[in-house]
Amino acid sequence: MGYALFAQRKLVLDAQLNTAQLQQTQRSNEQYMLATNSLGLQQKLTSQQASQSGELAEMYGKLAEADNEDQRNKINAEIKQKELEHQKENDEINRQIYLIGVKENAIELEVKRLDTMVSALQKQLEAVEEAEGAAIDRATPKFNGVG
Repeated sequence: MGYALFAQRKLVLDAQLNTAQLQQTQRSNEQYMLATNSLGLQQKLTSQQASQSGELAEMYGKLAEADNEDQRNKINAEIKQKELEHQKENDEINRQIYLIGVKENAIELEVKRLDTMVSALQKQLEAVEEAEGAAIDRATPKFNGVG
């Protein structure tokens, strides 16, 4: 292989390696952002559930203080309505968390593929550099007592 071919192959491998490493960095950034979003949603869900529990506790307190059956029926209906609203709100946040998890898994698979690609490209680049070095050694004239 001529020196120009070695140089060309090294340039191609370097470009491919740089592209793969850039993609790795981008995917790592995406993973970080998704994890941050997921954590924020989980904290929101926890806070929301605490608030909902307080709200329902207040309503149950009113139920306990109700003077007649009509008031109790009305409060029970309000409690059921609130529980349904809370469940819908919580389900929506859980759905968002799930979708983020699906994206995280897809990115994780891509990161593993990129890791494999980067490793293979690094090995190819090392092999080309070693072959180039061996070719240079063979092409260098040997003098008595030197080399």
